Amino acid sequence: MNRTLLTTFISTIAISLLPHVAHAKVESSLKSTRGMAVYSKQADVIGAVHMNKYGLAPLTAVIDIPNWRQGIKDVSILVKGKGQSGVDLEYKVSAAELLHHSGIPVFGLYPDHTNQVEVNWTEDGKQRHHTYKMRTGPVNFTPQANSWANHPQGEAKMVADDRFKDRLYLVDGFGDGAKRSLVTHNNPAAAGAGLWDRSPTLMIFDTNGDVRWYMDYKNFRDAEHYRKTGYVMGVKQVGKDLVWGAGQSYHRMSLMGEHMWSRPLPGNYADFSHDIHHRPNGNMIIRVAKKDYLNSHGDMVTTVRDIIIEVDPNGKVLHEWDLNKILDPYRDITLLGLDMGAVCLNVDTEKANQTADAEQLKDAPYGDIPGVGTGRNWAHVNSVVYDETDDSIVISSRHQSANIKIGKDNEVKWILSARGGWKGELAKKVLQPIDAKGQKINCSESGRCPDTDQFDFTWTQHTAYIGKDSGERYFKLFVLDNGDGRFNEQPAMPEDKYTRGVEYVIDEEKMTVKQVWQYGKERGYEFYSPVTSITQYMPDKDSNMIASMSTGLYAGKTVGKIVEIPHGETKPAVEIWVHGNAPGAPGYRASVIKPPFAM
Repeated sequence: MNRTLLTTFISTIAISLLPHVAHAKVESSLKSTRGMAVYSKQADVIGAVHMNKYGLAPLTAVIDIPNWRQGIKDVSILVKGKGQSGVDLEYKVSAAELLHHSGIPVFGLYPDHTNQVEVNWTEDGKQRHHTYKMRTGPVNFTPQANSWANHPQGEAKMVADDRFKDRLYLVDGFGDGAKRSLVTHNNPAAAGAGLWDRSPTLMIFDTNGDVRWYMDYKNFRDAEHYRKTGYVMGVKQVGKDLVWGAGQSYHRMSLMGEHMWSRPLPGNYADFSHDIHHRPNGNMIIRVAKKDYLNSHGDMVTTVRDIIIEVDPNGKVLHEWDLNKILDPYRDITLLGLDMGAVCLNVDTEKANQTADAEQLKDAPYGDIPGVGTGRNWAHVNSVVYDETDDSIVISSRHQSANIKIGKDNEVKWILSARGGWKGELAKKVLQPIDAKGQKINCSESGRCPDTDQFDFTWTQHTAYIGKDSGERYFKLFVLDNGDGRFNEQPAMPEDKYTRGVEYVIDEEKMTVKQVWQYGKERGYEFYSPVTSITQYMPDKDSNMIASMSTGLYAGKTVGKIVEIPHGETKPAVEIWVHGNAPGAPGYRASVIKPPFAM
């Protein structure tokens, strides 16, 4: 073997051994220069392929652009679908993204597969094309759970409508690990919700039910570190990135796996869970709790899911909404009708369909336990959104079966809930239901209305988000009505329960509410989720996304059922099921994810 061939051979081997680097068929494009292997300027191969370049997103890659090839532009990517039913993912890559990565970012690879990735670009005035072969490993969240069978699995229940074929859904689930943290606050007798802890399984599924992305969360979690425990919740896409919270911190990371920042909750705020909302100005609205809080009995407690704060882009607190002062922490009508077998993620099947009495709620120990009074789980706020039109927040309070709008002056603007149990000034803020003709609907104090197809309240709901064309007077609200404790009681037969997505129009001047759309009631118990779940209006496709994430919970075969429906219609354009890998929900929520590179 002559010296030139030997040098080329050794250099090629050296490239193949670089960490996280793969390369396609480049042998014919290599030539020797001072003992280093480089790409020919005439080659259609652009550069080396760095698999999982940033270390946190194993199903991503970056195709390196050498410095002497900076004229590359108009880049588009096509990740070919796997098999006959696989979904092609196609997207353009902006010039800014090429500069940021010093290469071409690739997103949406299949796990445990040799992916065919077609790259098209313009260079020196010519159209160029190359197909890369990128091999990925299997899904691997933890060293103890290497098998794909140990993780949530997707299943397409229909062929997606062509307009929705390219949809991607992120499911924030829970994998192996302790359900209770090894560390806690400095007041163990009033630990709040600080003991929640479990390893997450953050995955993106396409409309064929195939995994196209997952996060390697090991770098974020440490069961023995106070600020690195907690359930991952409230995952939102903000531009090209994901924002979420867990326990005592909140985080931002790009979908390519670049860790932007992690921040501790400020001051005495603690126990993030459920939701974080990102405002257009960069501020964030975060659902937290508070440590060392002196309640009305003179006890020093940690509050439970009942404080909301606004922070600026640097994490400085700008405002606080303390629901212990704004609402009534002793209103118990919803708690008396609550299924004690499933209280959010505290699931005890032995207590299924059982209820608590008033004395139990009053005398419950402090902590993450249903009960009345500050220091117990009386509010359980599981979503928050900011209305930019009037500087207000809208919250979903599961344990009050109420959706509530509150201004920056900390005054309640309206309450969408059954009237029972509301007192004083709060009773004046309860909305009046009306029918399609604007006539009043007379519902009982417990919330039973004459025709529940025409109007019903939401019960132990999750997520109350802003709907389509919401305005200054007519506020559109889209809610996931879980349906436990409907009419503030348990039904004679558990199978009578159902979960639905429901849309309301609220006239904020007349203080009325009208139901204009629902989906899920017609599916009955099969679609029922006692806990978790989400619904959200998606303006890009004028559609409603509903994820009923804990169906079959008591049967031990939990399935998350995700549908997306054109707005105003009742026939899904997409339906995929995500099957749980262990007892409990396969995911807390699901959310639509958009390929991040053309933004």
